Amino acid sequence: MKKLLLFLSLPLTFFGCVDRTFDEPPVKELVIPFQANASIDQIKQFYVAGKVTDINQDLYIIGTIIADDKSGNFYKQIIVQDSTGGVVIKIDRIGLYAKFPQGSKVGIKCKGLSISDYGGLIQIGKGSAVVNGKTQLAFIPDSEADGFVFPGARNQVVVPKVVSINSLKTSDLSTLVQLDQVEFDRSDVGKTIATPGGGSFIDLNLTDCNKAKILLHTSDFADFAAYRTPTFNGTIVAVLGKFNSNIQLYLRDTSEIKFTQAPCNGGGGSAELATISTIRKLYSGTTTTVDKNYYIRGVVISDKMAGNVNAQNLVLQDATGGITLRFTATHSYSLGAEIEVNVFNQELSEFRGLLQVNNVPVSNATLSSTGISVTPKVININEITNNFDQYESTLVRINGVNLTKSGDATYASNVLATDNSGSINLFTNTKATFAGDNFPVAVCDLIVIVSEFDTKQILLRNLNDVITMASNPELRPLSDIRKIYKDSITKISADYYVRATVISDRSASNVPAANMVIQDGSAGITVRFTATHAYNLGDQVEINVRGLELSTFNGLLQLNNVPAGAAHFISSGNTITPRVLTAAEIVGNLSQYEGQLVLIQNATITKSAGNTYSSACIVTDASGTIELFTRTQASFASAVIPTTAVNITAIVTQFNKPQIMIRNTDDVKP
Repeated sequence: MKKLLLFLSLPLTFFGCVDRTFDEPPVKELVIPFQANASIDQIKQFYVAGKVTDINQDLYIIGTIIADDKSGNFYKQIIVQDSTGGVVIKIDRIGLYAKFPQGSKVGIKCKGLSISDYGGLIQIGKGSAVVNGKTQLAFIPDSEADGFVFPGARNQVVVPKVVSINSLKTSDLSTLVQLDQVEFDRSDVGKTIATPGGGSFIDLNLTDCNKAKILLHTSDFADFAAYRTPTFNGTIVAVLGKFNSNIQLYLRDTSEIKFTQAPCNGGGGSAELATISTIRKLYSGTTTTVDKNYYIRGVVISDKMAGNVNAQNLVLQDATGGITLRFTATHSYSLGAEIEVNVFNQELSEFRGLLQVNNVPVSNATLSSTGISVTPKVININEITNNFDQYESTLVRINGVNLTKSGDATYASNVLATDNSGSINLFTNTKATFAGDNFPVAVCDLIVIVSEFDTKQILLRNLNDVITMASNPELRPLSDIRKIYKDSITKISADYYVRATVISDRSASNVPAANMVIQDGSAGITVRFTATHAYNLGDQVEINVRGLELSTFNGLLQLNNVPAGAAHFISSGNTITPRVLTAAEIVGNLSQYEGQLVLIQNATITKSAGNTYSSACIVTDASGTIELFTRTQASFASAVIPTTAVNITAIVTQFNKPQIMIRNTDDVKP
């Protein structure tokens, strides 16, 4: 279950991430230059719900930092606790742990700061800011932080308060607590605590032996996002927070999860993860019951939205194989969903020759994540028919296919698919959204699910599975494609394709591995594939955009969830001449130049903290300024920015504000 992020975490985007490698300051005895004359609880008395209140009295508090931003589970904040309570301190700086590490004393000069809340959790910052039309507490500016927040002695120990879920109080918020005899909800056992690289967060349920529950809220940017929840019961130490009515825990490190005891809630954690191939091997040739407490985990490779599968069916695949599931009612799992399904006491049987797990209660399945792609295995038709049990209910790709049919030329019902090794029936349900579309008369590639209905057959998921540039689509400039977008997720229904040059450089890693930026003579756009692509800077590509999604990510327009088969390599070594623009022209005409290569002349690059390209820098020319953003994963992130005026070739982009990004350091020249 996901909810609005309480401890704000930077969204993963085309060019955004958090670099958490910072130089440690020299080891020395740190002395806070004042004595405390107030407690955290006394400072909290200034708080007025829903308002930003300035603190105008000469008040000083001293506490211990119980959480910093080193793990990535907290962002631009430290959590400070004294003997009376705890509070969040918002500071507009990345890498706070270098100066304000967990376990160190910290002094805060409160006069000049402000107090408010986020989702009901009291926080201290400075002043107010309008975000998405709403006034909220602003961060203490990086440049001013050292005048308000003072580091002190390190290696201080804060003993967590031992509490039960039902005994938690408001006064415990933003303090370190310990819960004993708790475990993860059985539906959350075995899941990753967050989604590595997902750019968001996950909430999981913890429960105690009295069935009281509390959420564990974890950012996808946490170093421990890939940690899988244990089956057992035990002790957890965490920071207590809240968002509106939801009380939540925030981990500092997974070492503070010590679950070693048997679970208390009925021992439900005894289910064993089995591979799909293991489940298939249990089938005896006649109706079989799964007699072991197994569950399976896989990715949904069927597309219920396109209607080519029954609403109660889905096809699930893991690394070992695939299988069809038939539920007792309509399910809600979309193409690309990763789910877990308890198959204990479920029926294994064949329907018209197709092996399936039958009569599965919908409640037996739980969603783990979404947007997962499965790479189809490239094989020919002869390999399918000769090794059918191996490939049944899996995703495969067949290249060089001719489609023929007696009567009309639509996909509906039975179409004969033939390659140079043999033929197989391509079946499409007459209720499928594409059943009435004409199939291509030219050779095409197919991505299909291997299936059976008395005879061997293959199934399309949707028309993105038919890959051809010979189906007579219409070439359109990127400017026309951009105009199709209607300020919300828009599907391209027309049979168009684009031809453009890749202007991003995947080898320098300043773009995610699934992203690229392309430009033609009219415009540019970001392309986000469903998986890692192999296109290099200067490659000319063609992309069939029919059925693709146009959507924005933090303001950036992109072709989203593009299957690999929709794109085709044309040539390499192509160049795009950058358009000479000023910073002001880019900022003032962002939608016009977004996704294009530009040249800003006689500009300087500066940074508020540090001297490398990593994260945000400011580019200034005679007309104004614009942010230059570099991913921390970029190969040149640690390179030192120039101190003299330079000419900058860059791609225009945005992340809720105008930005530019360079491809590599060759883009910055004297």
